[in-house]
Amino acid sequence: MKELRLNAYAKVNLGLNVLHKRDDGYHEVEAVLHTVALYDVVVLREAGDAIRIVAEGEPVPEGTANLVFRAAQLLREQYGITRPVEIHLRKQIPVAAGLGGGSADAAVTLLGLAQLWKLRLDGRELRAAAANLGSDVPFFLEGGSALARGRGERVHPLPALPATWVVLARPRIPILTEWAYAQFQPHEVTRRPDIPALVDAVRRGDVPAVGRLMGNVFEEFIAARHPVVAELKQRILRGEAYGACMTGTGPTVVGLMANEAAARRVADDCGRVPDVDVFVTKTFAEER
Repeated sequence: MKELRLNAYAKVNLGLNVLHKRDDGYHEVEAVLHTVALYDVVVLREAGDAIRIVAEGEPVPEGTANLVFRAAQLLREQYGITRPVEIHLRKQIPVAAGLGGGSADAAVTLLGLAQLWKLRLDGRELRAAAANLGSDVPFFLEGGSALARGRGERVHPLPALPATWVVLARPRIPILTEWAYAQFQPHEVTRRPDIPALVDAVRRGDVPAVGRLMGNVFEEFIAARHPVVAELKQRILRGEAYGACMTGTGPTVVGLMANEAAARRVADDCGRVPDVDVFVTKTFAEER
């Protein structure tokens, strides 16, 4: 039985700005992204009948609502593949938390199935397939650090940051990206991140400057509805953090920490807040 085992790494937004709503219904964004060493495990096997998803850990959508299913379906239909695939997902990245777990799983599924089925797809074909699945998926084909523009599908790679300790504090409040964008009003934003300055700090590998420049236009909007987001950010900033902000459309708050000891102390503090899951990890760039 042919089998591939792959890791799908989560991402954090170091900066996220929404400019305006486009004619196609999407929003024009600028986002600085970085993968971290929290990951799902995706195992691909030629087995079963057609496409079968088996998940453990956090519950995931079924059928075509699942990005992994859609990734396999897209390749089968586009390239005339008739062989079956069984996909095992071991979910460790929280779902609907702003960490891109579903998009990461879909990206490695595309990469893995292209290898398993010997499709010999070039970068352009893979990026087109990824963009067809979702705005975040193209970034996860490479991971590391990048500036994303357009609806998120135009990815400009950046140098990875030096390995930096990260705290992820995730309230158990599922927030769907589609809902957040539908409710969001760009003209109500009072503070926007300086994306060009943030990109420059990432290019220099200046982690303290990156921390000072972190920001997310969704944070104020989400925190007004869920005050725990603001509370977690304040707890992180009290503890030797370079900076903190919400990631994606939330509700997870990410803190860049000065060292491991500081990260562990902040994690313990955030863990005292009811119904909050806390992860200690590091920035990470996988070699592909």
